[in-house]
Parts: sequence; C-alpha cells; structure tokens
Amino acid sequence: MTAFADAPTLDLIAIAIAEALRPGEVDAQAVLDELDALAREVAPRCTGPGPHALGVLEQVLGRVHGFRGDEQDYDDPANSMLDLVLERRRGLPILCSVVWIEVARRVGMPIRGVGLPGHYVVGWFGDGDPMLADPFRGGALVPDAPAPDRIAPTPVPMTALRMLSNLVASYERRGDVGRALTAARLRLDLPLGERDRKVMEFEHRRLGARMN
Repeated sequence: MTAFADAPTLDLIAIAIAEALRPGEVDAQAVLDELDALAREVAPRCTGPGPHALGVLEQVLGRVHGFRGDEQDYDDPANSMLDLVLERRRGLPILCSVVWIEVARRVGMPIRGVGLPGHYVVGWFGDGDPMLADPFRGGALVPDAPAPDRIAPTPVPMTALRMLSNLVASYERRGDVGRALTAARLRLDLPLGERDRKVMEFEHRRLGARMN
C-alpha cells in the first residue's frame, strides 16, 4: 500500500497525486501553508450555521481570492493539480471543491464533497438539511439540487478515484501516455469495489500496451 493510498485527507491525497505526476515540482509544505492561511482568513467570520458558513466561504474564497473554474482550458491537467490551482485560482470543479473542503476542515465547518452526475460540488452537512454550493461558480448555491434525502457526502476514496480518472483522460487526450499510465496505476491503490477494480485494471493494461 502506498503513502498515497494511506493519505487521510483530500489535501494530502491531492499533493501525493501531483507529486507522482510532476516529481520534483511540487512544494507540499507551501500547499499546506496556503490552505492554512486561507483558513485563518475564514475562521474569524465563522459565526453562524449553514447558509452563513457557505456565504463566508463564498466571500473569502470566491470573491476575495477569486477561486473558480477554468472555463477557457477546462481539460488542462493543471486544473487537477492542487498546488497549481492554489497558485492560479483556477481548476476543475473537483479541485476547486477540494480547496473549499480543506479550508473548511481547518476551521471545523462540516463541509464535504458531493459528486453529482458530470459535476462535483460541496455540501453543508451540519444541522438541518444539506445545502449545496458550487465552487466552480465561485460558490453560488446549486440550483435544482437533489432532494435533501438524496444528498450524501462522497467518500474520500471515491473523490480520489474521480480526480485520477480526470487526469487519465486528460493526459491520454494529449498523447502523454506515460503520465496517463501513472494516474491509472494510482487508481489501483485505492480501496475499490470488485467491479470498479476490474474496470481500472483493464484501463491500466490498455494504457500499458500503448507504451510497448
């Protein structure tokens, strides 16, 4: 089992993914320091429940710091790298959400990732019904959200799987089969169900065959 698979939180998982795909380029401590600094800005404003807390994150992360999705070059692998997302303030929905989740975790907010079909957002899971916000859109509340009883946090391993699958596809589309294969191998370190594991093993073998 790799250190990647043992990482307990999404910040450490995202750092490990970036380090595996861009060895020698990632300053892990700088990533953690930046998340800590953002949390210090959020902390004094955390004085209310769900709507207020989401509004604080929208104000600090979405408005003050300008975090939102990269709509011009959506498929760029940089949008899946936490260190580069923190630097550029742009990323895929899932990485923008990781920033929110990890800043919120540092201040004790019950914010979790929520995987939707074709999208990834964050949810408030405190008292009362869950509420969804979209970090890709700067933190706007999600319109036409599922019924509260159908909203549940996405487990960390499944979020990691989704992050890696984005990278496999992105690198393969760019002809970077070596990095696509690395991302595909990392997926196999996750605690997958039997069906998912078979699919991921097939994809890994297929990419490996392209390297020969």
